[in-house]
Amino acid sequence: MIGVYILICIIGAIPLWKTIRFIRLEEKIRKEGISTSGIVTHIHTTRYQRGPATDRVHTRYSSVLAGQYYEASFVAKHNKFRVGQSISVKYLPGKTDKIIVSPKRGYWIMLIFSVVLLLFVFFCRI
Repeated sequence: MIGVYILICIIGAIPLWKTIRFIRLEEKIRKEGISTSGIVTHIHTTRYQRGPATDRVHTRYSSVLAGQYYEASFVAKHNKFRVGQSISVKYLPGKTDKIIVSPKRGYWIMLIFSVVLLLFVFFCRI
């Protein structure tokens, strides 16, 4: 029975672990990343049955160091970006597929949710 409880606690900790990894990567890009401009090449809209639509925005940007073009994508609010729009992009030279676009940090809701979920899992009784 204790093994099942430990397994449930580990499964409950996975969202928090993933959120912390995302926050650390984003902060690393903010501190050590290289700024450049990119162009929106394609937008794929996803509509959920009950909820808002989101856009997966594909962008193409040129590396400042190597002079090569790279492509990356990110998720944004619906109709925030248009195809052909020029955007400011920050990236790490070793991870060109990971970019940040907006200065706004949007991970606080997920962090709070995952902490509450972990606390719920720790204190629930089987």
